[in-house]
Amino acid sequence: MAKILRITVTLLVSAAFTAATVAAQTSDNGDGTFNNPVLWADFPDPDVIRVGEKYYMVSTSMQFFPGVTVMESDDLVNWRIASNAVEEFKVSPEYDMEGGHRYAKGQWATSMRYFNGRFHVLFHTLTEGSFVYTAEEAGGPWEMNFIPDAGLYDPGLFVDRDGRVYVIHGNTEIYITELTADATAVKTPARLIYTAHRPGLEGNKCYRIGEYYYIFCTYGGNQGTQVCLRSRSLDGPFEEREIMSDMANYAPMILHQGCLVDLPDGSWWCVIFQDHGGIGRIPFLVPVHWVDGWPVPGNAMDGNIRLRKPVQGFPRTDFPTSDDFDTDRLSPHWQFNHNPDREKYSLTERPGWLRLHTATVTDSLLMARNTVCQRIFGPHSRATVKMDISRMLPGDRAGLVLLQNPYASLTVCAESGGAELQMRVNETVVESAPLEGNIVYLRAEVDGVSDLATFSYSIDNEDFRPLGNEFRMEFSLSIFVGNRYGIFNYATRQTGGWVDVDRIDVRHAPLLDRSRLVGGTVEAEYFDHIYYAEPRLSGNHPGRRNQDIVFRDGGMIAFDGFRFDGDEVRQVEVTFVNTVPEDRTAKLEIRSADTGTIFGRFPLPTTVTEEYQTRTFLLEYPLEPCERLELRVWNYGNSGTVAVDSFRFLRE
Repeated sequence: MAKILRITVTLLVSAAFTAATVAAQTSDNGDGTFNNPVLWADFPDPDVIRVGEKYYMVSTSMQFFPGVTVMESDDLVNWRIASNAVEEFKVSPEYDMEGGHRYAKGQWATSMRYFNGRFHVLFHTLTEGSFVYTAEEAGGPWEMNFIPDAGLYDPGLFVDRDGRVYVIHGNTEIYITELTADATAVKTPARLIYTAHRPGLEGNKCYRIGEYYYIFCTYGGNQGTQVCLRSRSLDGPFEEREIMSDMANYAPMILHQGCLVDLPDGSWWCVIFQDHGGIGRIPFLVPVHWVDGWPVPGNAMDGNIRLRKPVQGFPRTDFPTSDDFDTDRLSPHWQFNHNPDREKYSLTERPGWLRLHTATVTDSLLMARNTVCQRIFGPHSRATVKMDISRMLPGDRAGLVLLQNPYASLTVCAESGGAELQMRVNETVVESAPLEGNIVYLRAEVDGVSDLATFSYSIDNEDFRPLGNEFRMEFSLSIFVGNRYGIFNYATRQTGGWVDVDRIDVRHAPLLDRSRLVGGTVEAEYFDHIYYAEPRLSGNHPGRRNQDIVFRDGGMIAFDGFRFDGDEVRQVEVTFVNTVPEDRTAKLEIRSADTGTIFGRFPLPTTVTEEYQTRTFLLEYPLEPCERLELRVWNYGNSGTVAVDSFRFLRE
């Protein structure tokens, strides 16, 4: 009988933070490699350029301002914010929430290029038109130019070798428009250059490489694949190829809408995003191989998760999330929901605290001005806000929110008889608790894999009490960005009150602590490498978005950095489905890629139905720590499939 050590590894958010946590996020492993996603947060529709030996990225931020975040990197892996190109967007009063709002109608799908000694970012809002912002430095200052009547949907700025400036744009019907040399006005009207063979072709990025013009684009939606158009002339004719259709390790979402970037060493890479549910749409960084004159993104031989950094020699750079508000200006990773009211918040009225005055009288948090937000980083995140509520007025509402649609919050409700804390989903109260004193700690814990979140609170920052139920985050097109952590304060009766926020402490935990695995469960989808297998949604615990890995005719998944604390592992417990006929026996092989040692090879019993079974197998040799542990499934004959859900490592 197997004896299971009481050293467990769990992927539940509540326990993940007992392991080592960090106050910011980076995908850099510190050993010359990185793990995709390269930025596990909502940075959709990325466009990346190289200027000299530095790289710059811009992505969609919709109605959040300061917005149109421009980031800088030395190695395409570690990113820092250079500036927000658009401090506020005053082209419509609805960006100030006057007479309406601009959810899902702000800036998106921005294109960036550097020419004539200036950075140019171009976007189209659908409602107000097309705008180009320019600056000499990525850090700004940025100058706005409006391009009227251009209709540059999903634009791709392009500067040809003769210096002429164009925009490739459109959906299904792809157009080209020539701009003036400074890219601030239309020079010649749009002309049609390509009609897609099915609806939805968009996300246009244009390059001239060798003898061809390439338009990098996608069929939209989370099942859209990455395609490329190619022609020897900007006027066409263009031929079309699908060049990537990969899910990485998050089924069934396909990587799509990317861009190309060249490196000084002559190699090419692609930054491309994947829909990740409530967290949003997050970018991956993958190599590009040139095949018969076509750019083919991805590492087909070993998957797209753990890869060697494209540029070596630069240190890890943590992306900011926590903040103690000790400066007189908000960090650029903060964005307000719609334009901020600058008269209603301060970092100097009480030094070391962020003061949020009530700026709005409303009964809806979605219509409250000055909700200050930041992106949520996966895979697991926990935010704790320390708030002074002593100057709230009766009817005021303040707290911590996960902002999307639906949204969930811990809301402090001030009344003349005292304050009450409520866990709300939208404006519906789920559970409440009385509050005593002036200081409260509000906490949200987010599992970015399952999209499940929980809330708790404390008055001493030690004893946290849960409040409300488990909340499932969603990605709704009515908001069109991933969930944000938001800190809010609004009035339901009259303005004049305020809250002070001393700090927000944001912790992150990895998918799996691989230093202590004896007795722990390793979910198959958290592989580092994969060959000839793919993830799919599993029937086990579907509420937590469990996945398994399907092998159709032999394949491999591999995990890096296994450590067992000196314990001798002699058995492995496998949860699987095997529909391979008994006369075509499927086998599981566990081996070290370091030494080639095969620790065990054993047949997997056939399953009559798609129901999972769990079996324990004795290893031929004790499992040893290794830098790369491979699990191979041999299924000869391509008849039936094997789907592996998880592994559990045991002693005798």
